Amino acid sequence: MAHAQTPLEPPAEPANSEWQWGGSWTVVGQRLSGADMVDSSKRRQLNTRLDLELQREFSQLPGRFYGQLRTGSGSGLQINTPVFTSAVNTTAFAGSDNHLHDIKSVLAQAWLQFDLDSVVKGLSVVAGKIDPTVFFDHSDLAHDESMKFMNNIFVHNPLLDSGGNYGIDENGFSPGALVQYQTQHEDQANWIWSLGAFGAGNGTNLDQSPSNPFLIVQLRRFGELFPGLQGSAAIYYWTNPKAENVLTAQPEKQAGWGFSGDQQIRQDLAVFVRLSYGGRGVRSFDRALTYGVEQKGNLWGLPEDHIGLAIGRLQPDSVSVLNGAPAFTERSMELLYSHAMSGNWWLSADFQRIQSPGGDSTLPSIRVWGVRSTVKF
Repeated sequence: MAHAQTPLEPPAEPANSEWQWGGSWTVVGQRLSGADMVDSSKRRQLNTRLDLELQREFSQLPGRFYGQLRTGSGSGLQINTPVFTSAVNTTAFAGSDNHLHDIKSVLAQAWLQFDLDSVVKGLSVVAGKIDPTVFFDHSDLAHDESMKFMNNIFVHNPLLDSGGNYGIDENGFSPGALVQYQTQHEDQANWIWSLGAFGAGNGTNLDQSPSNPFLIVQLRRFGELFPGLQGSAAIYYWTNPKAENVLTAQPEKQAGWGFSGDQQIRQDLAVFVRLSYGGRGVRSFDRALTYGVEQKGNLWGLPEDHIGLAIGRLQPDSVSVLNGAPAFTERSMELLYSHAMSGNWWLSADFQRIQSPGGDSTLPSIRVWGVRSTVKF
C-alpha cells in the first residue's frame, strides 16, 4: 500500500488560525530481474506521486484540522512471482493496470484532532479519514517511502501492511477514530497510549456500516531514552474481524502483536527494528523481523546525505505450510544512498534483493535497481 508521511508538525507557539501547507513530489524509476512479470515487457517502470498537505490550528476548540490530497500516475513494477512483500516501490500509487499517463487522485486524509486538556492534560481524540500508520507503528528511520526505504516491509510493520491485517482501503487510508494520552514531561522521555478503531473490509470505503472495526492499541515511549540520544519504542496489539484467510479467501478474524523501535547510537548513526507475530488466523506469513541502520553523511562532509541498509525475514504461516505452501523464509535486503542536491531536493540510488520469494527456495532471487527524486516544499 502507498501511505502518507507524517503530517506537518504543529507549531510550538500557541495555536493560531493561520493555514499551513506543504507537500512533496516524488518520481521513481526501477528495473527488475529474476522474477516473472504480469507483463514481461515492463521490467522497467516509472511512476510519480504528488502529496499536498493542509493544516490549521484552532485555538478556541482547541484542536487542529489536517488534510491531504494525493495524486499520481504509474503503477510501478508488477511482479507475478509470489512474494510476501506487497510492493518493492511503496511510492507507486496508481492501480496495477495504470500507465504513466493514467492519473489518479484521491482525498487521502481529512481529520480533526481535539485536545481535551480540560478533562485530562495530554488527552486527545482524532476522527475522520486517517492513515493509521501516522499514529501507530511509527519509526523515524523506516516510515517515509519518499525519503527512506521503499520496500513495503521496511516502511511499516510487515504483518499489518504487506500481510493485509490493517483496516485500510487500496490506497492505505480508512475512516476511523482514536483516543490517545501523552505525558507532558520536559526533562525526560514521554509515554503515549493510543487506542484506534478503523473501518475493516468494505467499511474502509464506507460501503458498509463501521461495525466490527479493525482495532489497535499501542503503548509507546519516545524522546531521550539515553542521555542526548533520541529514540522510540512501541508495543501494540491488533485485531481485524474482516481479514482474509489465505487458504479459503473468506473473511475471518485475525489478530497479532508487534514491536517497533528506533534508537540513535550517535547523533549521526541510528538503528531500527520491527517484530511481529500473528497469533490468530491463517496468513501467507505469520512472523516477521525487519531491522536496519542509517548513517548520516557527517562522516564524509555531507550532513544532509544518508546511507541506509535494511534486512527482513518473513516466515511462512505454519498452517499454510501444512496445506502445501513453501516452507522457507523469505529474506529481503535494501540498500540506499540519498544525496541532497539542495535544501529541499534529494536524489537516491536504491538496490533491493529478495531471496526465496514467497518462501520458495527453488525460485531465483529477485533484484531491483532504482533511482528516486524527491522534492519537499
